[in-house]
Amino acid sequence: MMAAAAVAVAQYQLSNPSFEQWDGGNTTEPAYWNSFASSDGSFSALASTPQHYRRNGGRPGSTGSYYLTIYTRSIIGIKANGNMTTGRVHAGAMSASSSNNYNYTQRTNSDHCHPFSGTPDSMYVWVSFYASESYSKAQLSAIIHGDNDFRSPNDENNADLYCGKAVASFYRTSTSANTMEWQQAKVPFEYSGNSTANYILFNLTTNAIPGSGSADDSLSVDDIEFIYSAWLTGISVAGNPIANFNKGVLAYSLHVDDLDAEVTATTEVDDATVSIERQTLNDSTVLVNITVTAEDGTTVRHYNVTLTNSQSSVGITDVATLPTLSVYPNPASDIITVEADGEVEICDLQGHPLLRRSAHGLTQFDLSSLPYGAYILRCGKQATTLLRQK
Repeated sequence: MMAAAAVAVAQYQLSNPSFEQWDGGNTTEPAYWNSFASSDGSFSALASTPQHYRRNGGRPGSTGSYYLTIYTRSIIGIKANGNMTTGRVHAGAMSASSSNNYNYTQRTNSDHCHPFSGTPDSMYVWVSFYASESYSKAQLSAIIHGDNDFRSPNDENNADLYCGKAVASFYRTSTSANTMEWQQAKVPFEYSGNSTANYILFNLTTNAIPGSGSADDSLSVDDIEFIYSAWLTGISVAGNPIANFNKGVLAYSLHVDDLDAEVTATTEVDDATVSIERQTLNDSTVLVNITVTAEDGTTVRHYNVTLTNSQSSVGITDVATLPTLSVYPNPASDIITVEADGEVEICDLQGHPLLRRSAHGLTQFDLSSLPYGAYILRCGKQATTLLRQK
């Protein structure tokens, strides 16, 4: 196992979540992950034979070179499920269901613990699972826990020891051991525990029931990602919620009597932060930029609201018509993606077309030929304000 000091430990994502780093060859352990090979306990020597390997390739669309496969094997007639963890495997008994067999965080050993301070909203992970029996279920679990040597599954019902969990159990995706059938699992975290977030214990196994399944059942895993929300669930102007708000629509325009009307935003989760900036575009138009930053500090979304008090303002229309015209990102630097159906124009604030292109669904525009500043994006009678900045 690669020492944690060698590479900075991620506090909001797993270290080596795509299994691109390995300690050596195909059956060595992935960096920051542990298997039977580094287990402890009375039966660690018996369990030390590798039950995993590195495989070339990855899930559909992957840009990586490798992924992980773990598999079940039979040890003197006892089925040992494939097992991989960010903690340490404790092999303390011959019986697979014994409470002396568990994975645990070993805080005194940097190779067998994963410091973690985030509270993600969900986890995304790609899996391909082969099992001889159609009713077999593989399992992945992420347990965020406090400053303790948490044991899984022993401590999973002790709410004082953990903060939150995400658990995914799933049936086989492939009926052939030689065929990869990848699926992406999207699993919410549930925060029902009482502890703080100090460590994470992530476990992979070929069967949710210890000792179940068949020899050579195999679970392949790639690209584990924790998702942090930077979405809004509503925007209000002068205390009035914007009608037909859709969190996936990032730009809105509406008429107001007072250009100084207060704009407020409601985040999807409590740990996201919001900053609101106003920019006066002309005597009758104000652009309100709303930046939402997720807990991890790197997931950011930009919403904007164009306020106008002039009924004759070019390109400004009631917000209720806007969900069929959206743009991301906004503000933007060079490339934007527009969702619309029809002829799309990017105009200056006087309404003079500068760029024009037919759009059907999601269409990209290159803004690099335009000076930095504010523009109007419109399609038919629908429009919103677009800001290009460095």
